[in-house]
Amino acid sequence: MMTKIDERRNIIESLKISHTENIAGIDRRIKNLKISSIMLISLSVVSGLLILISVIAEQLGFEILKWDKFGMSAIFITIFFVNFPNDFYKFKLLKHIRLINDSKDFPDLEKLNLELKKVIDRQNNRKIIVIVLVLILIMGFWQQFGEDNPYWSYMKLPILAFLGFIIIRFIQVYKELSENIQKTENTVANNS
Repeated sequence: MMTKIDERRNIIESLKISHTENIAGIDRRIKNLKISSIMLISLSVVSGLLILISVIAEQLGFEILKWDKFGMSAIFITIFFVNFPNDFYKFKLLKHIRLINDSKDFPDLEKLNLELKKVIDRQNNRKIIVIVLVLILIMGFWQQFGEDNPYWSYMKLPILAFLGFIIIRFIQVYKELSENIQKTENTVANNS
């Protein structure tokens, strides 16, 4: 018979991340996700700042980081931004499951599991993000390798808005996950 803790573990494992996890053992998975999360967050912050500097510099008339030469960079930047949230969430959730792994079920766990499943299902449903990402990929490749892309100058605001959307969504989901994890861990601590 599956316990509620096992069900929670399965819900956590259902979160899709950007790469496969062929590593046995939760501690090694946590270590690898920590490294990957730090790298993706660092790359996302640096590359996001590059886009912002490029857009601002062009508006002010400076020639550094010209937007016209930013096609491939925009592709990499958006890929970093799209991938870092789920890797970070998986890292946080695996640390959580390691902490409560040997705990006993408690009455409110089913409700907390349903809330967690709802958050993870919403995070796994990334259709709109994928559509926007494909558009940015097409426009970026066109700018980088094609002839003159007359629409590239109009991509500044959509790319900035997309990155802003990813950041806002990251903050919202992080808050929901943190509250769910905190409630679960507090209840486990009180029932021990």
